[in-house]
Amino acid sequence: MKVDKSIIKKIKPWMFLASFCAVLIFGLMNSTMLINNTKYFAGLFISLLYGIVIAFILNIPMSYFEKLFKEYISEKSFFYKRIRGISILLTLVLAFLVLSILLSIIIPQVINSVILLLNNIVVYVNNIIAFVNDILVTLSFEEMDINIDSKQLDLFVETITKNWETILQNASNVVSDAGTFVLNNAVAFTVALGNWFMGFMLSLYLLHSKELFINQMKTALAALFDKDSTNRILRISTKTNEIFTSFISGQLLEACILGCLIYIGMVIFDFAPSFQVLIAVVTSVTSIIPMFGAMIAMLFGFILILATDPVQAIWFIIFYQVVQQFEGTVIYPRVVGNSVGLPGVWVLLSIVVFTGLFGLAGALVAVPTTAVIYSIMSDLVHNRIKNKNIEIIDNQVVDIVE
Repeated sequence: MKVDKSIIKKIKPWMFLASFCAVLIFGLMNSTMLINNTKYFAGLFISLLYGIVIAFILNIPMSYFEKLFKEYISEKSFFYKRIRGISILLTLVLAFLVLSILLSIIIPQVINSVILLLNNIVVYVNNIIAFVNDILVTLSFEEMDINIDSKQLDLFVETITKNWETILQNASNVVSDAGTFVLNNAVAFTVALGNWFMGFMLSLYLLHSKELFINQMKTALAALFDKDSTNRILRISTKTNEIFTSFISGQLLEACILGCLIYIGMVIFDFAPSFQVLIAVVTSVTSIIPMFGAMIAMLFGFILILATDPVQAIWFIIFYQVVQQFEGTVIYPRVVGNSVGLPGVWVLLSIVVFTGLFGLAGALVAVPTTAVIYSIMSDLVHNRIKNKNIEIIDNQVVDIVE
């Protein structure tokens, strides 16, 4: 019996729609099971994921070294065929130097600042309370009935002495639970460290043979999809790589510059000498998150300086805003540029949504991911408008006259 092809052509879209609805309903009814299985399956390849992330970051300086060497080394030279290995080695040396600086110079100063902060926490809290009381008195309000002094600490010690046996019993239970907690976390830390080490080793293979892996992916795409779909996927992949590379390299450099500017400015104006390095490091780390990161660092620095000198804390806010405005209008456009190509409202919205969905990791990739989606949707809309041979003039849709 011969089947009419026109009937099949009409039914085919409805069959796809019905299949999609069935899969969607099944997914919604078994969402917990699917999420757990997805997490388990992804966990099997966590080392590969770490390797891809590490390779993507290390590829930025490695590509720069390769480009630099190819400009000055002849193709007939003995070193030309070994440029990739030399570039990887220099990249690892650069990463080692950065980590060494952090571990030997910056981190000890940060630790000393944290210890100083913890040792004087009572004094700092009282200073803040006294400052708030002065403001309330100035505004004709009642003072805050809060004070932390040695008498309260003595009373706290006396209470502990009277209930020593109960405290010991509870402490023994806590120690028992803490032992289990420490053991479990030690095992988890060892596994995580092993995964990161394996990811690092995989990243070296990915970097050394990245062209081979990329060609294999292109071949697989060409085998699975038609030519137009394959070219579309490759264009999107190229655009995604460009956006993420430009954003990550620019954002990291910009964060370092901002941290250095804050440190130099704090040294010049003598803001909180004991916490200058700590505030500068927090600024550099948090500035990796666009918009909100610098605000978090400013609030952190304000609280620290407020505990020692409230008037200076106000000047610190003004100083920080001036530096941030200078960095945002002069340095940021030259370092990061317009490579992301995302309007400000979408930057803000993307950070809020991705942070709510995926936490800190979401905040780090929110802007470049949204930029990729924005670029794809923008191209799709413009192509549809172009195919329809129309344009928007004021509030009307009109045909384009050839």
